[in-house]
Amino acid sequence: MNSTLNRAIAPQAKQVGNPKMVIPESIQLANGIKIHFLSAGNQEVTKLELHFHIGARSHSHPLVPGMAVYMLKEGTSSFNATQIAEWADNYGAFLETESGKDYSSVSLYSLNRFLPEVIPVLAEMLNNSVIPSGEFEVNRSNKKQKFLVGLEKVGFVASQRFQELIFGEKGYGIPVKTSHYDSLNREDVNQFYTERLRNQPFELFVSGFLSDEVKSLIIKEFSQFSICNSELLTETKSSTMIGGTHFIEKENAMQSAIRIGRPLFTRRHSDYFDMKVLLTILGGYFGSRLMSNIREDKGYTYGIGAGLALMKDAGYFYISTEVGATVCADSLNEIYKEIELLRNEPVEKEELELVKSYMLGSLIKSFEGPFDCMDRFKTIYLDGFKEDYYLQYADAIRSVSPGRIKNLAEQWLQREDFTELVVGKM
Repeated sequence: MNSTLNRAIAPQAKQVGNPKMVIPESIQLANGIKIHFLSAGNQEVTKLELHFHIGARSHSHPLVPGMAVYMLKEGTSSFNATQIAEWADNYGAFLETESGKDYSSVSLYSLNRFLPEVIPVLAEMLNNSVIPSGEFEVNRSNKKQKFLVGLEKVGFVASQRFQELIFGEKGYGIPVKTSHYDSLNREDVNQFYTERLRNQPFELFVSGFLSDEVKSLIIKEFSQFSICNSELLTETKSSTMIGGTHFIEKENAMQSAIRIGRPLFTRRHSDYFDMKVLLTILGGYFGSRLMSNIREDKGYTYGIGAGLALMKDAGYFYISTEVGATVCADSLNEIYKEIELLRNEPVEKEELELVKSYMLGSLIKSFEGPFDCMDRFKTIYLDGFKEDYYLQYADAIRSVSPGRIKNLAEQWLQREDFTELVVGKM
């Protein structure tokens, strides 16, 4: 039966449901390795993520931990970097490493039928890395060059400097400098690998279409790992916030990068859920107030956002954008105007309901595939939350009121508490 769509009539609104989380099966091997199996989807592809509780804060040199993790795929006692790359190509596998301030990981994506061939090579990389000097120097040089290129961009400079202003010059705020690349040496990286990666505890997050055979294979292979439960090194703590208003001039800059924010809290804070709604209203989606004003109305920028950046032991509120250098001062005025409106006037019910629907829809969408579901689980698992965390989040989104939003803005978005940074021209 044919029917004509009447575009003058809005589609019927539907109530957004709750996120559906798949709970992994978690086991601990005799050697101490914890494995979390999450089976979902129908594609016979598996992701294995080896998760280490180490990051840039785990060493006095901020580049050593990340380089040690990166170098795992650059050569072992049995395979050189080219052979490892060819091995991945031959089996259609994909290998990636990540390293942040608190955690690092090595992830392998593989077709299930090739797992018997690829897991032993992954084990070889972790247990027998040699940090080859040639590859180390090439990667150090490449990363330094990329850093130098970044220093020519106002957004890169702003992001680097802003965390230092928020957290001080240690821990989360330690500034990476060109001199760090010059002082980065193979001996320190190899020592970190030996003491903090090789034979050290990690957790394994496995997601995909997992048969009993796949699970048994993974358990068998990782049971062979020799784990030394050594005492972890103390992570460096952050120092006192620098704060204030700062300007870094970049000659010939056509745009200026703006960062505004303040230290806040982690997701363990009682205000976290409701603050997420407030920041979404302010600058957390395309229809937000900052986007509507500074992009759509004024045309000062291609994009502007506000949010809450989270680490293991800290968090901070931020507003981030790049605007034309000639309209930087006007952009700052409009940003603060939008913040004051949230502090002084309750959000209209219609706007709040739109934001709630957007947030609930985004939350549900974040559980679409097995890899996404595992990421959601990993987030709450590492922070020690129970399985009903996302249901609590959804309930909080639905129940937050305009008055609550206004009270939060009054408490947490006071201009005198903000750090302001402009890189470019004023």
